[in-house]
Amino acid sequence: MTIAANRPLKSARPRARGGRALEWWLGELSACIQDLRRYLAIRSRRGVTIEAGERYWLLRQGSRPIGQIDIESGEGGAGLRRLFPLGSRRPPVIVEIPPERTLGKIIALPAGAKGQLDRILGFEIARHFPFPADRVYFQHRLTKGDGNGAVMVEIVAAPREIVDGICISLSEAGLRPAAIAVHGTGAASLFLPLAALEASRRGTAPTAWLLGLAAGLTALAALASWPLAQQGALSRMDHELAALKPRAEAALRAGDAERRISERSAAILTLSAGRPPLVAVLDRLSRDVPDGAWLLSLSVSGRDVVLDGLAPSAASIALALEKSGDVSNIVFRSPISREASGLEHFQLGATLSAADKAANGGAKR
Repeated sequence: MTIAANRPLKSARPRARGGRALEWWLGELSACIQDLRRYLAIRSRRGVTIEAGERYWLLRQGSRPIGQIDIESGEGGAGLRRLFPLGSRRPPVIVEIPPERTLGKIIALPAGAKGQLDRILGFEIARHFPFPADRVYFQHRLTKGDGNGAVMVEIVAAPREIVDGICISLSEAGLRPAAIAVHGTGAASLFLPLAALEASRRGTAPTAWLLGLAAGLTALAALASWPLAQQGALSRMDHELAALKPRAEAALRAGDAERRISERSAAILTLSAGRPPLVAVLDRLSRDVPDGAWLLSLSVSGRDVVLDGLAPSAASIALALEKSGDVSNIVFRSPISREASGLEHFQLGATLSAADKAANGGAKR
């Protein structure tokens, strides 16, 4: 009797573990799809950002303002429907909750808590905020430690009443946010978890209630055929990922092209700033050459410079250049000859100093 009774329990355990594993995998896929949608919404040029203040909602597309809605006057849903007509293609919406409507704090936790933050922070919320964890949506990120081995965690929380109210107002206008951002001490925004977006699915119209009932019946039918339902969910997620992949790749290519253009522009500006005209080198050498001498030609290649000219004394030219310190390694590249005018023809080779090298930029004239 005991052995017979234990057999179904043993067979049920693998099924239970398999169900939990599949549930975890579906959750991970859903989170990946949501992250991809949020990334595409942020990168989209059509995306609209709504800064949901306590009274005024400011709408902008990129950095261009497109409207303002006075929530206290009761024009929330009507104003959104006016800015987003029902017949038009709805752009992706990002909601930003300003700092004055959120709570933020940096707390210190033991080093061993780093791998269990998702579980621990649910208990820490009530200690550091005037709300329990089930009354707020919150997100966190690690900050620089204090040097004593503690884990420094920044938490930003928004009351559920505020977030749900924003989502319901958007839902009344037929909109659903792709992401809800809150701001902490860092430059990058924090995005609230997926649960914060669920309120946008709830509506007060009878149609929404009927759709909810139909969804419940569908869920019951799926439970009756659990393996097929899970396989169908996986198939739908695969299709969604396949549909989103070309847009994600296009956005990445566009970002890479913009980065390459910026890098080329920066390189050109750096070269322009670090390369003054060659006339600066010519001016310095002209000051070093004694009066009465004539330069017939000047050739510069890298740090090597060749001076060809006439002077009453070629040796005085070499001595003057040596004393100037602007060049070194002075040598006569050809024998000195005396012209009919009485001047000595010389051809000197030398090496520019480091300052002249920077001024020349390695060009050859």
